[in-house]
Parts: sequence; structure tokens; C-alpha cells
Amino acid sequence: MFFPLTSCSDQISLDNIYGMYVADYEVASEQLTINRDGTFLQKVTLKTNQKVDRAEGKWTYDLEDRYLRLDNNFMVVVDGFMEFNPNYLQPKKGIAALPTGKFLGNIRIGTSEGVLYKKIDKEQQ
Repeated sequence: MFFPLTSCSDQISLDNIYGMYVADYEVASEQLTINRDGTFLQKVTLKTNQKVDRAEGKWTYDLEDRYLRLDNNFMVVVDGFMEFNPNYLQPKKGIAALPTGKFLGNIRIGTSEGVLYKKIDKEQQ
């Protein structure tokens, strides 16, 4: 069953994007921090061995298309089929573009079919 993340009336302002998000899926858990200075910090914890890897980079947000764009350093831990990407520490060239939206008033980044980051610091919403 598919549930849309957002409706047309649920505009997300730039001030709403800042903060910490978490994602938990079969092979890993992640923490993604979107900082006001245009940088991000990504921490990935693999579930098989509890190994923690970090990536830092820059981000932008487009108010019109509601996509968060993360630069070349963003780690993609799973592929489009949710299978583990053993080369996630060597990010592909290009920018990761993740849709943003609101579901039940909470900001989400990503897709419900893939890795979905949920905002955890409510005071930023």
C-alpha cells in the first residue's frame, strides 16, 4: 500500500529542514544531521558488526520541487532493491537527491519504499 508523504498544502520551509533525522532498515541504521551552515553529517551503523562510518558534506534544498540534495560524500548503503551496497564507503560521483515531505505532521526525507529518514528533534519543526 502506498501513502503519499505530503499534500500540496504541506509546504516545508527551509527552517523546517534543519535538524537530526534517523533511518532504520534491515542492514543498517543511520543518523543524518542537516546543519544551518549548509553542511550535513551522516553516521551509518551496520547491523552485522556495529561498525560506524561517517560522511560529511554540503547540502541544498529546493523549495519548489521539495528535494534535499546532498553532495558527492553522501553514502548510499543500499541499492534500489534494498540490497546491501558493499562499496558504500566510495560514494558515486554526483549528488543524491532525496524527496522531502510531511506525514502526520512529521518531516521525512527519502521514500517509504527505500530509506526513510524521520526527523527526531521536534523543536525544529
